[in-house]
Amino acid sequence: MKRAVRRLVVVALLWPGPWGAALGQPFIYVTNKHSNSLSVINDATHQIAATIGVGDSPSGVAVSPDGAVVYVANSSNNSNSVSVIDAHTNKAVTTIKVGAAPLGVALSPNGAVAYVSNANANTVSVIDTQTRKVTATVDVGVMPSGLAVTPNGRLVYVANVQDLNNPHEGDVSVIDTSTNTVVDAIPTGSNPFAVAIAPDGRTVYVANSNTLMFKGPGTIAVIDASRGAVRTTIPVGDNPLGLALTADGHTLLATNFNSDTVSVIATATDTVTTTVPVGKGPLGVALTADGRVAYVANRQPFGKAAAGDVSVIDVEHWSVVATVPVGENPTSVGAMPAPIESVPCPGDCNEDGMVTVDELIVGTTIALGVAPLSACPSFDVDGDGGVAVTELVAAVGDALRGCPGS
Repeated sequence: MKRAVRRLVVVALLWPGPWGAALGQPFIYVTNKHSNSLSVINDATHQIAATIGVGDSPSGVAVSPDGAVVYVANSSNNSNSVSVIDAHTNKAVTTIKVGAAPLGVALSPNGAVAYVSNANANTVSVIDTQTRKVTATVDVGVMPSGLAVTPNGRLVYVANVQDLNNPHEGDVSVIDTSTNTVVDAIPTGSNPFAVAIAPDGRTVYVANSNTLMFKGPGTIAVIDASRGAVRTTIPVGDNPLGLALTADGHTLLATNFNSDTVSVIATATDTVTTTVPVGKGPLGVALTADGRVAYVANRQPFGKAAAGDVSVIDVEHWSVVATVPVGENPTSVGAMPAPIESVPCPGDCNEDGMVTVDELIVGTTIALGVAPLSACPSFDVDGDGGVAVTELVAAVGDALRGCPGS
């Protein structure tokens, strides 16, 4: 029996399933709008690991919670689609048609639903990620761009930028995901473009870009979600277009497109604590799962194709430590998320900071019903009293990369 169980563990370690990417080296994904491609950056080396062809004018990008799938919104009228990328093989596996000029894409916390903002249709497409079909289309405000889903998955906040060329007071549409209807519209400021939501869901941040084409000071609107209203605004640089929050919610990054900088904001005080110079035309920004590094896509000018790059920021010192050449006009950045774990280290039976093959064998015997859960309770990540294949996979990941925090 023990030999058979050991074989199961070896198979789990070697099997090239969809979790392969999540257990490997963390990657950063950058859409290149005028190259019609997606650059894949190795976070350890800051080198290009792959370049993937997608649809025309890729804009938004999002990575599934398990790191296995990447979704790219292709905004050209020739495409009006979302490319679905297998992160394990770095290949597009299918294309999903959506509304006109999709700019942003965001995923529900469990990865079951993708939301896509269609700028020229004034709608949001709702995609079932299992069937890869659009299940609903929601009417929102004028020219929806960035969007984000609350941590509990119940609401989606959509920034309606209004007009690329002229300043307009804009708003954020709030979608109830249970009914796929807009339940609120919150005025935020001039030409809202990007959205970020605090880990506790109580605060929503919106970048008011003050038009995209012409230089002008911008602000970050801070929305009290319980009241559905802006409680304060934070002055930043010229034309903020991208937002990213650290995992603890203590720090917010805002890219200032026409200042060529990133504003670093302390959310406890709603103040800018430092400003980081980056490349020309910073737009998209994302943080690595461990929060040590931020990646900023420097789009260069609007209106014409130009070679772009990505600034790599050391968060501890708030300095650029590398610049990665990518394709033409990089626009959005997506980072592979942290593994989904609700216990410190699934599979670490003796709590020594590592998962061994013997412990994986114990977990497999529990899953097969040969041993009781009490033999190693840490395998039961979701607390349902049993051990599923996905929980074994999480433990295999800990065996390969080490326990979190170790």
